[in-house]
Amino acid sequence: MFRIYVWGAGSYARQVMDEIDDSKAKILGIIDSDKRKQETSMFYPIQVMSPSDISGKEFDYVVISVKKYETIENECNGLGIPAEKIISYWKDEQSTHLFVKRAERVSELIYKNQIYQNRLDSAPYEWNVKPTPKIQEGSRLLRKIVEDYSSLCRFGDGEFEMIRGKIRPWFQRPDDRLGRRLKEVLFSEDIRINIAIPQNFRGFEKYKENAADNIRDYMHGDTRQDILELIDKDRIYYDAYVSRPYIIYKDRKNADEIFPLFQAIWKDRDVMIVEGEFSRIGIGNDLLKGAGSVSRILCPSKNAWDRYDDILDSVLRAASKKSLICISLGPCATVLAYDLARAGYQALDIGQLDNEYEWYLRGAQTQIPIPGKMVAEVSGEQAFELPDEREYISQIITRIISEK
Repeated sequence: MFRIYVWGAGSYARQVMDEIDDSKAKILGIIDSDKRKQETSMFYPIQVMSPSDISGKEFDYVVISVKKYETIENECNGLGIPAEKIISYWKDEQSTHLFVKRAERVSELIYKNQIYQNRLDSAPYEWNVKPTPKIQEGSRLLRKIVEDYSSLCRFGDGEFEMIRGKIRPWFQRPDDRLGRRLKEVLFSEDIRINIAIPQNFRGFEKYKENAADNIRDYMHGDTRQDILELIDKDRIYYDAYVSRPYIIYKDRKNADEIFPLFQAIWKDRDVMIVEGEFSRIGIGNDLLKGAGSVSRILCPSKNAWDRYDDILDSVLRAASKKSLICISLGPCATVLAYDLARAGYQALDIGQLDNEYEWYLRGAQTQIPIPGKMVAEVSGEQAFELPDEREYISQIITRIISEK
């Protein structure tokens, strides 16, 4: 059992004492040259003593809790304390065998430092010092779709990572052909198709702080530059967060506007939902309120691209040119909406819109499980049973749910 003195009774003393492993060490006392702190030793479970009081005491280590530890190290040397018995807590290269949470502290410091570095890297774009893509807001996009019956292809982090040959969404394995098709869609100039990319460059003041920092973290390194090289600086894009109008925003105003606009698009329309097996869009809520009819094609919840040709063929056989086709299939949806639009159908990649609506209705502040539905952002086991599946089952016209 190591015998320890903690030097410094200031604000960090409690943190250091809590992190010392009491199965390996016993704290004999606290040292501080401030007489006022010696007099207020009642705030600590052990004695606060002056530096001179350590003279003649037997101990194994002095642990310095003060951040500016150099002065204390010199004072320890002046008292004749051997260097091998001095541990400065804030020196990461020093011994860690006494501390039970030191790794957590170091990881937290690294994380906080990265946050500030990411903010610094992002600032020139957020402040419009460096040029950014022209991205119009989601409400403007939806009003346009209501008026001209155009289609929507969305590019989020997952789609850009597929193009870059990276692994991003767990629900779709990387595929070279998918990456090439996504790039084809991104560069398309078909006036019937709206291309949406995420507003990951400016306007972060409307996002919650953690959401903004998550965006900055994703864009850090070579990601931002890689995406900018794929973007046409003269083209007008729309905000891909149109399908995520609630959870990342500080208030509900954006969602209050976006959800009714989506409902205006499918009002009195025959809506075909092309979705993952457990997505169940519009079931248990009124997201599809006003639709003339609803039918569903169920697809694999993972790696839907592997069945792309079967999915496309099933939609073409079942949909009419008057149908509104709404797709939620990860990166596969972006290509499917494009191919359908090119074939003369109106198709919308609506992404996680239903999950966002569920969180909106619940007033959720974080991404939470939704009973009966798969939520890609929520880890752990999820329950997919519905209390009453009759309406849902009656709407299913085709099942393509097995992976190849």
